[in-house]
Amino acid sequence: MNKNIIFISFVVVMSALAQLSLTFEVDGLQFTREGVGEGQWWRFITGNFVHLSWRHFAMNAVALVAIYVLYPNSLNAYGWVVVFVLSCLSVTIGIWVFSQNIHWYVGLSGALHGLLVTLIIVDYIVHKNWLNIILLFGVIAKLIWEGMMGPIPGSESTAGGPVVVQAHLYGFVGGLIISACMHTFNKKKKLTL
Repeated sequence: MNKNIIFISFVVVMSALAQLSLTFEVDGLQFTREGVGEGQWWRFITGNFVHLSWRHFAMNAVALVAIYVLYPNSLNAYGWVVVFVLSCLSVTIGIWVFSQNIHWYVGLSGALHGLLVTLIIVDYIVHKNWLNIILLFGVIAKLIWEGMMGPIPGSESTAGGPVVVQAHLYGFVGGLIISACMHTFNKKKKLTL
């Protein structure tokens, strides 16, 4: 079986288990400013796996699968894991440092923005496919909309709560940084992820 599919399945299952933990009122996984301040550093990663609702989980799981379908072989399994973890961290560290008014965060959407942007850029560098540029401008247009108008209409009611649009921006910026680092590293080492 393809290792990338195994990783995607792992993320979906871990997200489902994290979501299930809320059913039992276990709140030790979501990103909270208070929890991290008390030394619960795992929340920087686990907060991305918990969701507002099962619909929110389903939206993010479908988005992750769609990203995989678009870019199944742009990274090897190691690359998928590294980019995913760094994307998660870019979101929660971004919230921690730059959005001090946000006291809690849950969901994969910010990390998915980072993952998608990294894959778009990596795939463009390798294949020079201009559809990647169109998709990148689509993501940028979405972020501009969210920055000016707030969440995409209907997203909050579908997710079951507030959408933290800053998470999408931090994921996007993280994806730019990750892809720039990957490109620089690969040019020096002549390696591909």
